[in-house]
Amino acid sequence: PEGRRLTVLFARLVAGLIAVSASCAFAVEPFIAPAVPVGSLSVQLVPTEVVNPGSSRLVTFGVPFPRGSISAAGLGTLRVLKGAQEIPAHVSQMTPWRHRGNAALDGTSVRVARVQIQYVFASTSPETITVSWGGPPRQQNVPTLVSARNGWHTVSSGSFVTSDNVQEPDVYAVLPKTWLSLGMLKGVRSVAFDDSNTEPRDNPNTNSNIDHWPAYQEADRAIKNNFYSSINEDDPGVTTGNQCHYKTEYEPWLYDRATSMFVLYERSGFYKALREAVRASDFYTDHINSGGYFEFKNGDTKYVYAENLAYRYWLTGDDTALDRLSAIVGAQGGFNDAWSPGMGFWTERHSAFKLLAYQVDYELNGGSQAGNVATLVGRLVSHQNGASGQIPQPAGFVDGGLYHLGSQHDGDWANGSYGASGWMSVLVVDAMLRAYSTSEDPAIANFIRRMGNFLRVATISTTDHMYNFGGALALPRYAMLSNGANGQMGSSDVEHALDVAAGVAWANYFAELTQQSDPRLADTAEDLYFTYDEGVNYWIRPGGPGAGLPAYRTSPWRKFGWEHRVSGGLGWAMNAATATTDAVFANGFD
Repeated sequence: PEGRRLTVLFARLVAGLIAVSASCAFAVEPFIAPAVPVGSLSVQLVPTEVVNPGSSRLVTFGVPFPRGSISAAGLGTLRVLKGAQEIPAHVSQMTPWRHRGNAALDGTSVRVARVQIQYVFASTSPETITVSWGGPPRQQNVPTLVSARNGWHTVSSGSFVTSDNVQEPDVYAVLPKTWLSLGMLKGVRSVAFDDSNTEPRDNPNTNSNIDHWPAYQEADRAIKNNFYSSINEDDPGVTTGNQCHYKTEYEPWLYDRATSMFVLYERSGFYKALREAVRASDFYTDHINSGGYFEFKNGDTKYVYAENLAYRYWLTGDDTALDRLSAIVGAQGGFNDAWSPGMGFWTERHSAFKLLAYQVDYELNGGSQAGNVATLVGRLVSHQNGASGQIPQPAGFVDGGLYHLGSQHDGDWANGSYGASGWMSVLVVDAMLRAYSTSEDPAIANFIRRMGNFLRVATISTTDHMYNFGGALALPRYAMLSNGANGQMGSSDVEHALDVAAGVAWANYFAELTQQSDPRLADTAEDLYFTYDEGVNYWIRPGGPGAGLPAYRTSPWRKFGWEHRVSGGLGWAMNAATATTDAVFANGFD
């Protein structure tokens, strides 16, 4: 087994070396993608079943840009072309790039532009247009924007039916995966799917016989195939009782089901992923009540998410996507994130989703939310620093965790002991990464680096796992005390290997970026990913549909979110820690 593991790691190393240029000078890849002041994109327009050939349809979509690429005034050069023919278009800024620490970067370039056109399809098949910028000025300008919802309809088939009252665009605009993976939406860069990973669900009989995919492609295949299971398109033989009941139950929505689908789209460019993400987001916001809570789990802020609203707004140009944003942010404001030993309930998970909601609101609206984000970030940094001496540091104290009492964490460790949750800490890392994307705050970089130390120590090597592997694997512990001992929930939680690997990968990236290299971080991230890689095939059950069971198992359904929403940047973080920048745009964006 050890030889097999080394073979896989060597293959990943070779793949990573091939991915970079032949330069002998290695450096950490910049966190923010370089500006593209002149460029063009091929955009695929996909008509839904309500579109008839020959009839004109309103099409509205967003085009994101790396920071510094184009100003609001520069949008006068953004043109929409069909071949050499310019299509009349309304073009305007939806959201600028904001920055909490640098006035020269705050609001001075476009993050997402809105494009609105009328389009006539020759048939029911997708057609391609070109969006270009930085060249000649637009000649066919449409000055007036109309509601994007004028080009939407009620979904009547597939994942939702008419009675669900879910709305979607008549026409979807699908952007290139190599462009989306630059990180303008999520805030972190990722590696676009390999071209061999095509849109349809993979044959489970084939995949179950492939032990390992190159580089980090095992996770790419898994998010795609588990996505199909989560929308009940695994196999026609799966019985109703074994399907995902996302229209009636709250559990599948934990960790933001809709955003997890958007993450799939942003790395794959798959139309199916975009369509289902928009549908899921529309359904989710329809079920946010006046208090900002998800109706299926009223009063619980760990089901309150702003992230998917932003993606729906940015990708479809639909202003109504943000109708529930203020209520969601208000609901998150009810959670007391300012930890102290004398307070009641507190978890990393709840703090993470509060910071994430405030940060998304800041990205969209700016204003006073900048100060609120800074306050939340400061509290987390102070907590990690020991909360002004309130957290005891016993012998063997492990640096980096957000330690708190077991009584504050629903008893996952002894009530009077200080501990922390590794997998919940990764949710904090995800929120802090987003806060870093609009601040480049060294305190956040250091926070994530130190969190990696906690996650590294919380990872153990053990044969106590359920996978079909004949040796020890790296497993994240469910909870760890501040002195490195186990929490009482058990020694390990193999099903959080991927998300914890992502957290450690980002810690490794920031360790390299801040010139505080710790090779143990990269090793731990690779070991955890190997564990996940081993586990993927365990969850593939080719014969399952014959007994009414999914072939691509996702159990529990929320695992789709906890694994994949936070892990999309894992491959990029690992490669970027020791990468050259020579070939960043070598393959273009189409």
